[in-house]
Amino acid sequence: MNMKSGLMAAALAAALSFALPASAVTVNGPHAALPCTTCHTGTQMKAPAKDKCFECHGSYEQIAERTAKLTPNPHSSHRGEANCTACHSMHAKSRFECNDCHNFSIKMKGE
Repeated sequence: MNMKSGLMAAALAAALSFALPASAVTVNGPHAALPCTTCHTGTQMKAPAKDKCFECHGSYEQIAERTAKLTPNPHSSHRGEANCTACHSMHAKSRFECNDCHNFSIKMKGE
């Protein structure tokens, strides 16, 4: 495949990815019933900013209060306020980012 046909194939794949119906995208957990526009705006389907999550889930401090019984509290971190999507995913398996450096026994929902 030459460079021109490779670029054409990539452009076609990108165009088709935006043409997929919302029903072709899997959403996990309690967010499955929500329309895509709850979290995503515009034509780019990228991870929302944490402020978008806060609209429904409350402030970072409120979330930290709800997880205060976990040791360690993943929402009270030495790294500050992480982006929610660092651990939580609606379209793939969520992962506990802290375990990239540590070995905590906290399990994410769905693990």
